This record gives sequence, structure tokens and C-alpha cells, in this order.
Amino acid sequence: MPQTARPHGRRAGKPAPFAGGTLYAALLLAFAPAAVAAADAAPAGARAADEQELRPVTVTARRSEELARDLPFSISTIGGDEAEARRLHSLEDVLRQVPSLDFVVNMGTANTTLRMRGVGALQKVSGDDTSVVINVDGMPMSASNATLNVLDVERVEVLKGPQGTLFGRNSEAGAVNIVTRRPTRWLEGQVRAEIGEDRQRLLEGVISGPLSDTVAARLAIRGSGMDSYIRNDRDGDPLAEPRELSARASLQWDVAPATRLNFSAGREVQKDRDWIYTLHPYGSEPHSSIPPGSEANRRAVDRYNAELTHRFERTEMTLLTGYARTNHRSTTPIYEGRTYTRLLGFEPDAMWNSLTKEKVGNHELRLSSLPGAETFWVVGGNFLDSDRSLDRFDSYDTFYPDNPTASDARRKFTTKSRALFGEVTLPVARATKLTLGGRYTWERKTYKAHWLADPTNASPIREAWDSQRLSDDYATGRLALSHALNPQTNLYGVYARGYKTGGFDDEGINFTAGAEDAPYRPAKVDSYEAGVKYESADQRLGLNAALFLNRVEDDHLLAFNPQTMATDKENRDTESRGLEIEAQWRIGGGWSLSGGLAYTRARIVSGDGPAGTARKGNDVPEAPRWGGSLTVSYRSAVAPMLGMRSPVLDARLTNRYVGRRAADPQNTFDLAAYNKLDFRLGIREGGTEVYVWADNLLDKQYDLYGYYIAPYFPGGSDARIGMPGRGRSLGLGVSHMF
Repeated sequence: MPQTARPHGRRAGKPAPFAGGTLYAALLLAFAPAAVAAADAAPAGARAADEQELRPVTVTARRSEELARDLPFSISTIGGDEAEARRLHSLEDVLRQVPSLDFVVNMGTANTTLRMRGVGALQKVSGDDTSVVINVDGMPMSASNATLNVLDVERVEVLKGPQGTLFGRNSEAGAVNIVTRRPTRWLEGQVRAEIGEDRQRLLEGVISGPLSDTVAARLAIRGSGMDSYIRNDRDGDPLAEPRELSARASLQWDVAPATRLNFSAGREVQKDRDWIYTLHPYGSEPHSSIPPGSEANRRAVDRYNAELTHRFERTEMTLLTGYARTNHRSTTPIYEGRTYTRLLGFEPDAMWNSLTKEKVGNHELRLSSLPGAETFWVVGGNFLDSDRSLDRFDSYDTFYPDNPTASDARRKFTTKSRALFGEVTLPVARATKLTLGGRYTWERKTYKAHWLADPTNASPIREAWDSQRLSDDYATGRLALSHALNPQTNLYGVYARGYKTGGFDDEGINFTAGAEDAPYRPAKVDSYEAGVKYESADQRLGLNAALFLNRVEDDHLLAFNPQTMATDKENRDTESRGLEIEAQWRIGGGWSLSGGLAYTRARIVSGDGPAGTARKGNDVPEAPRWGGSLTVSYRSAVAPMLGMRSPVLDARLTNRYVGRRAADPQNTFDLAAYNKLDFRLGIREGGTEVYVWADNLLDKQYDLYGYYIAPYFPGGSDARIGMPGRGRSLGLGVSHMF
């Protein structure tokens, strides 16, 4: 198990491996003649600097090392080198590169919604109401404690379709598996610095190497900051100054020739992220109106992971234990001034103060076949415990003094989950394999709430309590058949059953008036997928394609009334179907193309009701029918310049397309389609690179999300709110690897 030689990958400056990147098929054909001509005309020096072949990609999507092309379901992988080269510093940036995945941050981290292939909550009900689980080195993360940075990672794996068999709870639509870089047996490191418009700055450092013959360590740290691109009308200054600090230390100990212990400890601190909404249309320069300094937030997440592996003659045992702790405090105005001037004719004064804490412990024991075994198998057990509290205090509302959400409230949520799981892939005929997997989960949840009316609140009820519990036992699993048509082509078909447990509303206020805040029901999905994975014999072209169909029963919809702050929970059945094409092509002469195209038709198929509700036939919100991305990259040795003896030019141009999509489950309005073009150009000499970058090069305005507020009184004005993406920003960076 000990590493004995230094590989030639990352530190040799090679491009990231192919693992299901994305590509517009039509553009691929359009580019081909010009690209081949460029390759034929390229000088010998350029060809020497080009990596001609796609390297096989090893993933851990089934808790054991396998080639991505051998998996009987779709997986998209973005390597750490690729993320760095394209300046994808956050998980949000990375996941937005996958056309069939919708990443929506709606006024706060706790409201982060991930949908995959149109599957996920229509309107999120609670912090536990997630359909795509995020794992960091095997540790499952909730929406509130999920990592939002991509610091010193080996790769990010996006597993499509229900992953309940091996990833467990909250993987109804899929899973995101983040694999961080491990300590090395040689000394290596990197420093990076960036500056850009709006006072953007980033400083990052990584160092790794041996501490003894059996122990190696790695340390990574990154600090960044910028000014908000939203201006405050009241003082003309940026709305906030977001800042982030992330650090992770990891240790690897080769206890014995067949036994290894990996330990990591990490911390993330984010301050003053932009979470206030703005009035739509935004205008040429997005702006908002709130009291200066009234929006403030700080989110700190600590994570600890320990993984012990031991290889027997024919099996491998893994013992994983992890702990995560989150502390998130926020202060935000309830009413944004421009919006409520439109709705009411004046700017109300109201404020929320909230504190969210969460502790999660996860423990897993599993046995598996060794990598490369003819028959793949894995069995294990998982134990997860979560304690989450959501407190609101010192809040007030001068416009609506009876607002129950502007009083003191203490809420506590606990979850205990236990599961047994197993999966096997075995040959059943020449070149044909059958996969069978299943998981049985026992889950228990409790909820307690205590509410105290604000002194200005006129409610005759001055204090209220609520206490509930629920239990759920359920089975998930999958059945797949794969066939190697030839050494380059694999065909597969898979059926999977996904499940998402019910729970309790984070903001339920019915109990403050003596009514019931009933739990929301679980959701279930039947998922079908058929696909093909191809790698050319010369290993220069890789292509994946998949057809999918998802039928979801009882997914969740939070009905929210902004006039009374009351919430209600509804359920809707949905259906999504579509096509994905992903590929990467090493053309030659330093040129490469990668990208993909996704078509998704996601609709609500149940839920007739009065006007203003999410009706049958409506589109699933924020799920565009068309999405895609295309990256054109060029790497070549160039003539000596500026004292550099053997410089290498590295240029990348990426366009991400997001089609028109419904803003909300009620389909009150659509968010417009957009293209976002990013560019990076660098010159490398040895381990040192200087580069310039341009994000949103064409300065296109686009929506991150949207929401509709109905008139407060007959004949009054309605309003659309949302948040635009950042406009064009330019910058300069330098990095050095050793």
C-alpha cells in the first residue's frame, strides 16, 4: 500500500483526465475541420508539448477504486487540475459545469437546492430536505454543513441517478463525491495568488511530504475576498464584502504493509455572503436598498475524518468515522426597500436574527473486493446521528407586529439513521455483467420547538410549544446490466429506486396559533437509464451518452405566504425524461475540446388546485430544458521570450449555456436563457505560471433565481425578486509548483 514513486500527473503539468466532461455534439462537428487543420499545421515544438491521449480515470463512486467507463450508470468527473485551470474555486462553480444539475442558492446556504435531471424538492421545506447528497472523503454533508469550496481536491465525482444503495439517505436524485488530495511520499507544494476587479483577491498554499518512513502529511489553506457586485442605494457602497478562509490538514500513516490510516481535519469560515434579494428587473447596475450594515452573516464548519483500511488476500476492509460541526449566525432585513416600496409604497423596518448549529457523526464499516477483481462486491453498515438547532432571537417587524417569525423561537431537530447495504457486479456471459444492489435503512427523527411572542406582538398566545417524532424504515437499490460491445464500447441499462425521508418544517408557525405543523411526507423515485460509454482505440476521443426517465412520487413543496409569513407543506408527483451527451477530444497539435449537451423535460404530473398553486402540467422550477457547455483549450510550447527558455502557452475558453426555465413551481414567470463565457490565458515556465482571466467575458446579465410576490391589496402592484449573477470581472494570477 505505501507509495514508492512519484507519479507524472499533476505536478508534471498535465491536463486533467477525461471523466465525462461535456460537449455540444453539433459544435464538435463544426470545429473538427478547422481543428484538424490546425493540428496538421502545428510546429514540432507544439506537438511535443501536447498530451495526445486521454488517461483512464479511476473513481470511487462505489466505495472502491474502479474505472469510470466500467460503471453501469452515468458519472461526470471534474479533476482538481481542471478545476484549478478553469478557476472553479467553489463547489457551486464546479457543479454548474454539469448541464443536467441545477444548483440554486436562494437567499442563504441553508436554502441551497440541488436538483439532478429535474429530480428534487420543488420548493425546499427544511435543511434536511435534500435530494443530492454531498460526500467529502466519505463523510455525508447536509445542506447547512456541506463544503462550498474546492480546495486541493483530487476530483469531484457527480453520480447521476438514485445512489441510495451505497451513499444512503438524501441521495434520491444522485450524489456528489468529493475526493481530496492525499499526502505524498515526496515533497511537493504550490502557492497561488490572484487579484481582480471589485477588490477580488485570493491567496492559497499547499505543502505535502513525508514526516517519517511511514507517515506523510499535507496542509492546504486558502483565503479570498471581494466586494459585492450589488450596490446599496442608501450609501452607494457595495452591499457587503464577502470573505472566506478554508484550511485542511491531513495525515497518512502506513501502519503496516497492508494497513493504512488516513486522518483529516478541516475548517471553513465564510463571512458576509450576498443573501439579500433585489427587485427585478435589476437595471444596468444591480442595486438594493437596506440599512447599511444590516446584512451580516458568519458560517463556520469544522470537519474531522478518519479512515482505516486493511487489505487481506482477497478483500479490503474499511472503517470510516467522521464528525462535522456547523455554527451559522445571520442578521438580515425582512423587507428589501425597493421591493416593498413597489408593493406598499414605503420601506418597512424589520429584522431577523438567526443562529443555526448542527453536529453530525457518521460511522461506516464495509468489506469489498480488491480493485480490478473480476467480480466486484461491497457490503457494510452505516450509523449516522445528527443534532440541529435553529434559533431566532432579537427579531422585530414594525410593519407587521403580529409576525410570529419575528419573535423568539428555539427549534431542535434530531436524526438517527442505521443502514445495511451491499452491491455485487458479476459476469453472467461473455462481456456481460449483472449488478444487484440494495440497502435497508431505519430512521428516527424528533422535533421540539419553543416560541415566545415579541412584546409588540398582539397575539393572545404569548408562549407555545411543539414536540413531534416520526419513524421510517425503507429499502433502496438498483439493478443493472452492462455489455462490452467491443474493447472500446460499453452499453448499460439500470433501474434504481430512490427515497427521501419526511421531516419537519424549519419555519413552521402554525403551532403559535394552536394549530398543527404536521411532518412532510417522504418522496420516492423510480429511475430508468440506458447509456453507452466509448473510448477510441487511440485514446484520443471519449464519448458518453444516456437516456433517462424519472418518476417521482410525493416530492416536497413549501407553500409560503410573504404577507403573513405562514408556511404550509404540499406534495406533488413529478416526471423527468431526457438525453445527455458528454465527451472529450484530444485533437492534436495542442488542441482539445470538451463539453456536453443535456435535454431535460421535467413536469409536475399531479396537484390540481386553485389558481396560484403548483398545478399539474407545470414545469419543475429552475430546470432548463436545454443546457450545455463547451471548452476549447490549447496548450503548446512557444518561442523563448522575456527571459523564459521554454515557455508553454495555455489558453482555455469555456461557454456555459442555461436555457429558459420556470422561476417557481407556480410557473408565474420564466428566467431567461443565457450564455456565460469565461476565458483564461497563461504562460508557464517550469513550475511557474502567470495568467490573466476574464469571467463572464461578454458581461451578460443572468438570474441566479427568481420569486414572485403577489399584490398585498386589491389593485396594488406585484413584484418579481431574485439575484443576478456577477457581471464581467478581469484579473491576474500567478502560481508556482515545486
